[in-house]
Amino acid sequence: MLACALVVISARFDLAVAPAALATTLYGWALLLGAFALLLGVLNALWYHLLRVQRGQKEWLLSLLLLVAFALVFGSGVTSPQGSAAPLAEWVFDAVLAPGQSTLFALTGFFLLSAAFHYLRITRPGGLWILAGALLMLLVQTPVTHQIMPGALAGLFDWLLNWPVTAAMRGVLLGGVIGLLLIGIRLILRSAK
Repeated sequence: MLACALVVISARFDLAVAPAALATTLYGWALLLGAFALLLGVLNALWYHLLRVQRGQKEWLLSLLLLVAFALVFGSGVTSPQGSAAPLAEWVFDAVLAPGQSTLFALTGFFLLSAAFHYLRITRPGGLWILAGALLMLLVQTPVTHQIMPGALAGLFDWLLNWPVTAAMRGVLLGGVIGLLLIGIRLILRSAK
């Protein structure tokens, strides 16, 4: 498994470790396995909720609602000549999934405020500076504050947001990606044993 991952990754970065045909074949197999895993996940979720409805477990009505919604959307996608562009499938995406995603994204702000309350306390060393910087960056990004500020100060804050803050965020994202990559490699190595 590790060898397959290395061959595919090296082909994506144009490092000729193996023939391109082998890398393409392995990549196709990975896509096929991913699609099969997705199908198994959907079937597992349907089976789990079907059992909850049959047994009358707690909140079985929500499971029934999920099963009915799945049947309607899947049925409209399969029977309609438009496929996934069927009116019912588009309505479910526009009226249910997109607002649900927006709601979860909006809740991220509350989780950030909770984390800020716990970790940006003034009593911690450097906490006042971190709190002041975070509040300043939030204040500067609001449209009303941007209109009230003098031009030179707005230019300074734009420079701060475009260069040092962006550099710090890229460092955080790069650190997170490296951490995920190391965890993935560790899982691959563990499964190879």
